[in-house]
This record gives sequence, C-alpha cells and structure tokens, in this order.
Amino acid sequence: MKHSLLAWVLVILACTTATDGPEPMSNLERSVVEASVADSLFLAGEMDAAALMYSSAAHLLQPGPGRAELAEKAAESSVSLSPVIARLLLETPTGTTPFRALRIGGTSIAPDIMSGLSEGRYLLPDYVALMAAESLLATDPSFAMEFLQMIHSDLPGSAGKDQLLATYRAALGTGDLELQELCWNTAFDLDDDKLKAKFYHARGMVRGVFGFRDFVDSFELWPAGDIHAAAYELLRETLLADSSMANQVADPFYSGGLWNEVYDLAVNSTNPPAHIVYLGGRTRDRLGRHDQAVQLLEEYLNRWPRGEDAPNACIYLARDLAALGRVEEAMEWLEFYENTWPRHGRISNLPWYRGSLLAENGFWERSIPYFAETVSRYPSNTTVDDAQFYGCLALMKTGRTAEAIEAFGNFNSRWTQSVYRPSSRYWYGVLKLESGDDSGRGVLDRLISGKPESLPAAFARDYLGLPEWKPVFVEEPLGAWMARNGKPEAQPTRNAIDGVLLLEAGCRKWALDLFRLAETEAGGAYRLAPFYLANDVWERGPSAAWQIWSLEGENRPLDLWRLRYPAAWSDEVVVTSDRFSMDPKLLWSIMKQESAFQPSCFSTAGARGLIQMIPSTSEYVAMENGWEHLYSPDILYDPATSIRYGTACISSYGEDCGWDIPGTLAGYNGGPHNALRWGWGTVSREEFFSRITYNETKKYVEIVSHNYNIYKEIWPEYN
Repeated sequence: MKHSLLAWVLVILACTTATDGPEPMSNLERSVVEASVADSLFLAGEMDAAALMYSSAAHLLQPGPGRAELAEKAAESSVSLSPVIARLLLETPTGTTPFRALRIGGTSIAPDIMSGLSEGRYLLPDYVALMAAESLLATDPSFAMEFLQMIHSDLPGSAGKDQLLATYRAALGTGDLELQELCWNTAFDLDDDKLKAKFYHARGMVRGVFGFRDFVDSFELWPAGDIHAAAYELLRETLLADSSMANQVADPFYSGGLWNEVYDLAVNSTNPPAHIVYLGGRTRDRLGRHDQAVQLLEEYLNRWPRGEDAPNACIYLARDLAALGRVEEAMEWLEFYENTWPRHGRISNLPWYRGSLLAENGFWERSIPYFAETVSRYPSNTTVDDAQFYGCLALMKTGRTAEAIEAFGNFNSRWTQSVYRPSSRYWYGVLKLESGDDSGRGVLDRLISGKPESLPAAFARDYLGLPEWKPVFVEEPLGAWMARNGKPEAQPTRNAIDGVLLLEAGCRKWALDLFRLAETEAGGAYRLAPFYLANDVWERGPSAAWQIWSLEGENRPLDLWRLRYPAAWSDEVVVTSDRFSMDPKLLWSIMKQESAFQPSCFSTAGARGLIQMIPSTSEYVAMENGWEHLYSPDILYDPATSIRYGTACISSYGEDCGWDIPGTLAGYNGGPHNALRWGWGTVSREEFFSRITYNETKKYVEIVSHNYNIYKEIWPEYN
C-alpha cells in the first residue's frame, strides 16, 4: 500500500515519545531514524514521501552540515512544489541554490529570494532576479517588476531578450503604458522574429479574442513557436464559427506542424473554408492516414472542383489512393488532372507520379514507359534522376539484367552528384559480378574507398565479405594532442565559469550566451574544447571539435571523437531508452543529426526540440502512452520531454522493423507509411534504401547510420 512504510514509521516515532515508556529519543536520534526511512522511501520510488521525511529529519537538527545535507536530499527527492524544502535549501546558499529553490518552492518563496538578493547572498544575482521575475509574471506582475528592477547589468543574448519580454509582460500586467511602448519599440528594432512573435502573443493573451490580429502576427512570425497552444485554446470556438478567421491561421499552423489543429478546423468548423479542407487532407496525407486524406481531398474536389488548391488536391488524392492499393482509381485521377490542368506548374512531374505509384504497388513493367518519358520529355525536371534511377530498378526487377547493367552504367556517368548514385554504383557492381563480369569487384572497391561511410559502401563490404567500417582513434589526452599540434587550449574565463554554474542550475539557454562570449575571449570555440568535454557542454562541444577535426587526420584522440559525438543528457537518455528497450547510442545518433544537441532547434516543417518531433505526431505518441493529460505542443522544446516522446515514437518504429536501422530511421524521418511504399518488409535492405525517394530521408538514414557506427565504438560503456 502506498506510503504504508511512512505511516508505520510515524506510528513508531509517536510511540517513542510516550511518557510511561523508555527514555524518549533525542532529536538527533529521531533525525537519524527519519533519514533512514526517507532512504527506504526513495528507493521504493515514493519521492514526495521521501522528500517530506528528509525535510522532517532536517528540521530536527540545528543549522549546519548535517541539516544542509538532508535539505539537499529532500530537494533531490521532491516532485511536487514544496516551499518548506526550498527554504531549507536557502539556509546554505551555493551558486545553484536560489535557482533550485525557485523551482522547488514556486512563487511562495519569492520574498525569501528577494531578501537574499537584497543581502547580496547569491552568485549571478541578475540571473536569479530574472528567473524570479519570470515565475511571478502570471500571478503578481507588480512583484515581478520589483525583481526586474534589481537587474543591474545588460544581460547578453537570450537572457537579455527574456529580460525585455518579462519587462513588457510585467508592464502589461501593471498597466504601465509608457514602459510597454518602450519595450515594444526596443524589441521591434531587433532582427528577431521569435522575440517579436512572443511580444504579439503576450499582447494577444491580454486582449483575448479581441487580440486575434496579434495572434495571427505571432503565428506568422514563428509558426513553430512554443506559445501557440494557449492561443489556439482561447480562439478555437471563434475559429470554428468564423471561416474567414480560420483561413488566416491555416498556413502558419500547417507550416508550424500544428496539423491536428488544422484538421480540427477542417472537420469541425460550421462552414470550413476551402483552403482549410485542402490542408486538412494534406495533414492526413503527411501523417500516413490515407483513408482520412482521401475523404477530405474528395470533399474538396467535389465542393470546389476549380478551386485554387484543386490541381494539387487531385495529385495528392491519387497518391493516397495508390497508398491504399486503389491503383486504377489513382491513375484515373492523374488522367483527370492532366486533362483539366494541362498547363499546371507540376504537369512535368506527371510521368514520374504515374511511374512511381505503379512501381510502389509492384507494377514494375507498367512503370518503365513513364520513367522513360520523364527522362526524354522533361530532361530538366527535378524528378528526372529519380525517374532514371527507378527505370534502372524496374529493368532489374523485371529480369532484364543486361539492360539494367547498361542503364546503371549510364546513370553513373550522367548523375555524378545524385543521391541515388552510391546505390546505382552498388547495383552496377553487383549485377556485373552476378553476370560473371569480374570488373564488378572494381566497381564495388571504388565505391568503398570513395565513400566509405555510405550505406551502399557498407552493403558492398558485406557483399564482398569485408569487415565493416570503424572509426580509428588514439588514447592521447585532448589537451596534450591540441598542444602538440600548435592549438593549445585556453584557460576558461569568468564567463565560461559562470556558464557552468548556470548549466548546473538548469539554465542551459542562458549559459550558452556566456559560453559564446567566452569563445570570443579565448580566440575560438576549439580553445575551450577540453573545458567543454569536462563540463558536458553538449551544445558547444561538437562545434569546438569540428574546428580542430582535421589537425592530424586519422590520428585523433578518443576525447575529440567524444566531444563531437557526445553522450548528451545521459541520465535522461539511459533511463528512457531502457524503458522502451532502445539502444541509447541510436538515440544519440539521431539527436546529433536532428538538432546537433540544440534543445531550441526547430525546422521549417514545425519539428521541435532535440529529437525534432512534429506536434501532431507527438500528440499521437501521448495518446498511445497515456500522457494526454500532460501533452501540449508547447512542451516539445524541453529536453527531457523531447527525449521521452522521441524515444517512445522511434522505439515503436524500431519494434515494427525488428530494430533494423535503415528501416527504423526511414520510418522516423520519412514516416512509416512511406517506409512501406519504399518496400520495407518485402525487399532486401539494399533495395529498400535504394528506393527511398525523399532526398532528405535518404541522406538522413545514411548519416544517422554512420553516426551509430561511431557511437558503438567510442562509447563501449553503453553497449
């Protein structure tokens, strides 16, 4: 029974104070017993109960090291807000104490923080004041303003912008019109769309529904913002009832990855505008929900057959029908498209559309003329290398081996920069060898030597029975290696040291501002490379490593490899990956490519955070794992959240693919529905990789697979 151990101990402790029993326990003895119980509760996972008991044990002692140690344990255990524990922490202030106390105690301890600031008890007081102010903006803007007025220096980078935004929000809350105008003008003099979006959002939230124009401006400036969920909740009923207003948010929501919100407007509006219905269909298409996509795109074409989006709706309807196996219907819609819009901007893609949907459904013989038409009729089209390569595959798949060999040879000569070329060289060499032509081995040998890190090179090694590629490194310390190569490390400046303090306090974004200043002071990021390695500065370490990567070619120290390929956020990654039975090294390999370990990273498609989750995908992950009550698209920039959601999503694809790396990665980046149309589960790994038609996904699968090979060698402790 939950807390049964705690209840039992409280009874025992109460008995020890009885007047007719043995001599009562001293406060020190009671503290020891309570601390022991707290240890047991902590091990049992009853964190808040453990925190309560550690706190009780601490209060039995006089101020000193013992009490401070128990306060630390209480803080480490606490899950819920606890002003009592926060005040215990503040009795013995360290560099990180006020930051941690604010997180643990919430706004209730703001007066205590104010006292500490007034008495000069804290390191980095300006940052402490800013954090306290931000915590108070929603509940007590006047008190927040008092903290902001205690900031006596110009904070650099993102901290300075946060200070400006906090001042503006406090001025909104207090009705200080003059200060509002000053902050607004200052912000809009800066070239920072994210900051401007936040200003519009703040003003819109104060105005409510009447701030609609502010919200639209906010959406358009930063579609992937972590501020839009509250705005949508505020506006939803109005948007559902007013199609004109809904139309204004459609495109920024779509580009910001808020696809489920777009779909909501498309299916639940009283009178949805045409563009919303079209975009609603596109969101289902991109998420692989082809039946829903067909329903909405057919509705669009029935209601607005000559609408602005009609040609594209027709194309995507055909692709979705083909994905459902309804190939002949798909071909009919493409014919309708050709007859209705013969001058449309995508008409030159039409042969490729026809050939690819036929090939993806196994009609390789029928696809060949369409691929040939693209090459001969539209030689400048962006799909021409796709079409020519797929034409080679079609010849191979239909048993026309001699023609296929010639076709692959021609492709290799013409397309020296195509993403398909490594795969084309692989098949050219393999088909030659299997036809008895020994020159095929030379083709594969040149592929291996010319592009050793590529997946087709790995396939060639496996085909020829050669060992797989592995990174080479030496054990020389990084600092010594740098000095020996004439690039000595620098002593960390005050900014670098303060940056580490902010890291330890959980303020990584502000810490990075100081590290950038320190790099300028040191003469380059590389001069802080050993410092970054020692202090887990994952966001700046890879950049520092890259600057000295070419100093000695293959003779690189293990530390340099680890700096460039860090085991970032290891506590969260190891625990979460273990929960979902995923290799943590694969998660780091993905994280490196997705965000380069930058938690605030976002893409033009609205993907967010370390693992670059699309909000709509993450919402389904939340529902599948019972996290709906916690979910918001605005939480995806939080590292722990990104790791948890990303691991849950990737592991589901991994399990479906038997943890085959190319299949898992293609499913995550390109969508599991696209992995299926590229042949996952029905063809060899070599053919599957060859058939990936998204350039981004093909490069992604290759780079992350290469990252994974490196991580397996340089971090053996996680094997």
